[in-house]
Amino acid sequence: MLSVTISSMKLRHSYKTFFFLLLGLTVVFSACTPEPDLYFSEEITIAYAEPLSSYSPLSYEAKDRKYLANIYEPLVSFDKSFNTKTALAIGWGRLDDNTWDFRLRKGVVFHDGSNFDADDVIYSLNLARQDEVSDLGSLLSSIVRVEKTGLHRVEIETSTPDPLLLNKLTNVYISPEDYSHFDLPVGSGAYKFASTKGPVLTLNRFDSYWGSAPFFPVVNLLFEPDPIKRVQALSSGEIDVLANVPPQFVGDLKAANFHVHSFPSLELSFLMMNSELLLGNDDLRDLLWAALRNNYAQLLGGGYLLPSGQFAASGILGYLPSFEGRKQDLKLAAELSADFEGLELDLDVPVGLEIFAKLVKEDLKPFGVNINVVSHPIGEFEDIALSGQSELYFFGWKYDLGDVADFYESVVHTSDGKYGAFNGINYSNSSLDALIEDVSVLHDLDARRDHFRQIADVLMEDRVILPLFESSLLYSFSPDIFWDIRLDGQILASEIFGNVVK
Repeated sequence: MLSVTISSMKLRHSYKTFFFLLLGLTVVFSACTPEPDLYFSEEITIAYAEPLSSYSPLSYEAKDRKYLANIYEPLVSFDKSFNTKTALAIGWGRLDDNTWDFRLRKGVVFHDGSNFDADDVIYSLNLARQDEVSDLGSLLSSIVRVEKTGLHRVEIETSTPDPLLLNKLTNVYISPEDYSHFDLPVGSGAYKFASTKGPVLTLNRFDSYWGSAPFFPVVNLLFEPDPIKRVQALSSGEIDVLANVPPQFVGDLKAANFHVHSFPSLELSFLMMNSELLLGNDDLRDLLWAALRNNYAQLLGGGYLLPSGQFAASGILGYLPSFEGRKQDLKLAAELSADFEGLELDLDVPVGLEIFAKLVKEDLKPFGVNINVVSHPIGEFEDIALSGQSELYFFGWKYDLGDVADFYESVVHTSDGKYGAFNGINYSNSSLDALIEDVSVLHDLDARRDHFRQIADVLMEDRVILPLFESSLLYSFSPDIFWDIRLDGQILASEIFGNVVK
């Protein structure tokens, strides 16, 4: 049983890289409160399926940020419920529609002993915006000015109102002014770099940290690509927290009293229909929408995929609880099929999703539409998907900003240089573009929700993006570990509490 979602992150060339994972998608740990009888433990080991590829705070790759989030801090962070909260900034407000005032935390020390102030913020934000190797440039493209207004105060000006500025700033790690030796990362987080040895990155508790001291003095972040070895290491006590749990091991881990939890991620998967090629025919798209089943999640996910009928992941702004999604209509499909008997369509999927493609093929065969499944290596698939030449393809999106607007701006809007960077289906609807552009500058939450409803309604009518399912991740951890739920799936060692006396 194989199921895959695509996690997408903005990169320096304004495209998104897709990360394909074995069904172990966003995990959320049980919301437990630490018991009072805790004893001192020297270290904790967390295992990942993907390696750290860069220590740079300018990296926006998900696999890097899993590690670096323990070392660096942003101005604003997300709490466990995906709400923005203070970090290196202790307060903020808008002076006008385009200008934000941030008050910075005093008494913060970086891991190199230097003191944090406004100059570090200006340096870090400008580096993230403008450096040629930064993955964050497109994310911060609305910012036109970062100015010091006091030792611990800065103003940020945007070219237009940007209601997602705070969400975007959660991704910008702050480093000391003029520091660029990122192979030795220096942040202000609860843990500092200690050493690397083979696949293990070791961090030490930072004694000068401005916040509460974390429970564990030492954290080992381990890369282990072999899922069986990861599970064995957890079972033997070599590791304490395991990301990317293969579903086939869930039963054994639970039987051994390990905590195993899944939680809906911020990832949705879709079937994309090119509006300029054969699927530019409205009746043909109607046929696919009527013929394709609604239970791919149950067939592919082993209980760890959730069916989705809309364009926003649950838990983010833009999710519509009462939204009525697509319904299979075999009678309508039969009525439409007479015009398309013998038609052939190519379906592009990444390697590993052939089972999903086979189900699509089976669904359409009774209605005379022949699907040619074309699978591509993961490294090549994104180019195929975004080329504008794929007739029909699988696509996934991770809602990193906690808001559906990013998806609409990047995937749905007409590709025009500013918007539509990931619109590989050549879709264009001028009235929808206007709605998307309006919502991109709206601060009022009620107005934003109303626009999101209108956009979703139009997309359902045009039937070019068919929602499939929402993914989950599986994490497992020692029965001696206590952890609270995080909707963003981050593993922050500073939030983990230690072993209970037996």
